[in-house]
Amino acid sequence: MRRLLGRPGDRQRGFAEAGVAVTGAALVLGAALGSGVASTVVTMSDGVTWLPDDQTGQVVQINPGTGRAERRLQVAGPGAELDISQRDGVLVVGDGRTGSLTSIDLATLLASGQRTSGEPARVLVGGGLVYLVTPGSGVVRAVDPLTLKDLGTPHRVGGALADAVVDARGTVWVVTAGGDLQQVTWKPADERFDVGEPRPVRGAGSGTRLLPHERGVTLFAPDGGAVLQVGVGRDLAVAVPDLAGEVLPADSSPTDLAPAGVPGRSAVVMLAGDRILDVGVGALGCERPGRPAVFAGLVYVPCTGAGRVVVLRPDGTRARADVVVPGGRDPRLLVDDGRLVVHTEDGAHAVVVEADGSTRAIDTGRSGAPVHDPRDTAAGPSAAVPPQRPQQPTQPQRPDQGAPPPRTDPGVPAVGVPDPPPGAPDAPTPGGTPTLPVGTPTGEPTGEPGGRPSGSPTPTPASTPTSTPTPTATPTPDAPPGRPSAVVATLGTPDAAGLTDVTVTWRAGTPPADDHVVRTSAAGIAPVEVGGGATTATVRGVVCGTRVTFSVEAVAGAERSAAATSAAVTTAACPPQAPAAPTGVTAVAGGDGSVTVSWTASRTPVDAYLVGPEGGSTTTTSGDATSLVLRDLPPGAGVRFVVQAQREGLTAASAPSNAVTVAGPPGGVGGLAAALAGRAGDVLTVDVTWSAPADNGSPLTGYDVAWSGGGTGGSTTTGGTGATLSVSCAGQPLCTAGGTLTVSVTPSNGVGAGPAASAGVAVAAPPPPPPADGDRVVGWVSAGTPGRGDRGVPMNAELTPPASWANHPGGCTLVVTYVTTSTQSVPCTGGSVHLGSFEGGGGQVTVAVRAENVAGGSVTSAAVTERVPNRNEWAYCDPTTGICTLPVSVPGDTDVVVVPLPWTPRLPVGPERPPLAAAGAGLLLAAGALRAARLRTRPAAAATDDAAPTAPPSPHAPTEESPA
Repeated sequence: MRRLLGRPGDRQRGFAEAGVAVTGAALVLGAALGSGVASTVVTMSDGVTWLPDDQTGQVVQINPGTGRAERRLQVAGPGAELDISQRDGVLVVGDGRTGSLTSIDLATLLASGQRTSGEPARVLVGGGLVYLVTPGSGVVRAVDPLTLKDLGTPHRVGGALADAVVDARGTVWVVTAGGDLQQVTWKPADERFDVGEPRPVRGAGSGTRLLPHERGVTLFAPDGGAVLQVGVGRDLAVAVPDLAGEVLPADSSPTDLAPAGVPGRSAVVMLAGDRILDVGVGALGCERPGRPAVFAGLVYVPCTGAGRVVVLRPDGTRARADVVVPGGRDPRLLVDDGRLVVHTEDGAHAVVVEADGSTRAIDTGRSGAPVHDPRDTAAGPSAAVPPQRPQQPTQPQRPDQGAPPPRTDPGVPAVGVPDPPPGAPDAPTPGGTPTLPVGTPTGEPTGEPGGRPSGSPTPTPASTPTSTPTPTATPTPDAPPGRPSAVVATLGTPDAAGLTDVTVTWRAGTPPADDHVVRTSAAGIAPVEVGGGATTATVRGVVCGTRVTFSVEAVAGAERSAAATSAAVTTAACPPQAPAAPTGVTAVAGGDGSVTVSWTASRTPVDAYLVGPEGGSTTTTSGDATSLVLRDLPPGAGVRFVVQAQREGLTAASAPSNAVTVAGPPGGVGGLAAALAGRAGDVLTVDVTWSAPADNGSPLTGYDVAWSGGGTGGSTTTGGTGATLSVSCAGQPLCTAGGTLTVSVTPSNGVGAGPAASAGVAVAAPPPPPPADGDRVVGWVSAGTPGRGDRGVPMNAELTPPASWANHPGGCTLVVTYVTTSTQSVPCTGGSVHLGSFEGGGGQVTVAVRAENVAGGSVTSAAVTERVPNRNEWAYCDPTTGICTLPVSVPGDTDVVVVPLPWTPRLPVGPERPPLAAAGAGLLLAAGALRAARLRTRPAAAATDDAAPTAPPSPHAPTEESPA
């Protein structure tokens, strides 16, 4: 049984060899049958990490275990903005500059899928699923990990997204700019999305960011100053009032340790268990903390602009010494395969941090790592130096063999070939030491995917001592391959960056080659290796405006032919290229509202720099400047500045600077109150108080207090939040008649004056002087119209007192003199007063008003005298006799014409005389008849009167005259 199973170490090696064999068999089967097997997602840990190199447009495969760069993939042009999503055996590379997304098949290192997004997109990988999210339109797509094609119908959230992440179980969490949190999961079996109900989150908004966990997320909401955990098995909400500005959470973390950088406050906010920690890393030399990472139970915080990483414990204290980044570049953090990789934005440096805190630098292989174009399926991977094949010994043909044994692939151990018997021609000399064939490397294998492995040692037969010496075989080198000929270089169409792909063709020589290596005279372009049967190759990325030649050499084993060279070709002239963006932008705010922006110059020539706040207007300065003082900026907190390098109308923007508060004029004062504290004659005392306004980034220097109204005005300055004003208003309406005094307060700081606030003070009119002797109070005196039966004439007076009398509180008395003097109480406010009815007429009535209780006494106004008219100036009826008399003529009546006697009537003349005479005679006769009739009836009337009692005559009845 022991022999069957072998020793424990042998069993472990056997299992490992079996695993390798199974994997290799799967890849061989995939290569034989198609891409169905080879192009599957590798879900096991591959022990390597991919890093972006924006400067070259390449992604770098590094092996943290060995500290070496394994290879580079040319996925974009130089100056790209690469973003790598690597997880669960999936590698998707996005170029933010072009909007392209490329999926790399890790089994072949070829591009298995590519798509372009018309708007900014984000690739999320988790739980074996790949999602493509476009935050601007709020669309979530499930895509195939290899082809990047949509799976099913995309889910539309219905609004712009503030953030989107995926947890380790494959659930996508999105939060909208309106503050709704929703979870979305792709169900492969049902080919549909499982969508949760939107959950409004109080305080969430466009600045909200998410941090995913094994399941669920932590939500950082600087819009409302809150931190929440959702979907982790418990819901937790903590108010963090100081959480404001930009928030950069970790890419992922455990549930009980969720950190986020707050660069605007030089702080890191951590949810540790149920506690919120606000760690001020600015005091640790980390003024602009970036996106942290949780590794080995500690929090690593990258410090932008400082070239280092601060390490914190979960309680916020410093755990160990900082990790220093080579070259002082801005660090980025990546946790992969149980290690923390600290790399830089330019892809030139990297540091691996182990769980115990030890570190080592990694060469990212710009100078030596082979470069492979994942889109070129024919050429296979390229290398800086073609691999050397081990030289095989030439074995003489044995009598029992019709042909020499087949040649095995170099670098691969022979399988199924028995060891030669003792004494065979290829056996070594007895007691001798077996030697490796010429050219066989002794290092570790560095085989390339998709190509033949190289560098593996070739096995040699074991030595078998014999009693008879046996001569050793003499190695014979391979014959050199034939030199290629007719090399032609054909230029392709240059891309937008001016890079041109060149197709090189040739005619193969004889003997045939195992490989062909194509080189170019252009600097910085790695050689391209293709198979021996190929007669064409593509050299990519030849810069514009370059005169170059291309050479082809054939390689067979360790031998190579002389190179054949093409005629020189010149690539197209370079299009205008955007300059390189400036770096290291910093901003320092001044107390006068200015901001000094400094930067490191672009590495390329520029015409000018455009400097301004992020998203705002810019100021142009010369191309050799490295700092600029900006003035007249809109005030505000958390303002970042961007510097754009400009050349030939093209610009390249820097990363935003640190956030500063741009000082502005102060705000308006609050709680302004003004009150009249006292009055001394024509001087008013006014107390004014207020509360200090916001200084808006510049200390307050004072307040200007001004007043105006009612013909007066003035101003003063003070440094406090209150003032007592002495306002003189002698002779002005404010003092004589009262009114409103308006007081305004204007704050100032180093930038300028803020808005004025004002308040009104009511000033009453001064009290009038007391009544005085001789003041005119009686306006006039006049007679009224008496009734027909009134014996006297009514008299009235109109009182029009001045203010001193009208406001007198002591009371007033009316004094009337007409033959005798009488008094009556009247209102001091004046009005019409009836003086009484005066008989006789013709006399004078005098009227005055006396003010009582004036300084302990009384004062009398000026008197007004008026004649009382006679009664006979109006009609009068005696109530006793009933006799009424008409008024006598009074001055102003019409004159009466008196005709003197004797009077001789004028007789009519002319034709009217007879009618007139007849009429007169008729009237006389009628009068006589009436007289006779009355006399006849008189005796009877007398008899009746004797029988009846006699009534007294009425005083108003007319008295009948006796007959004549």
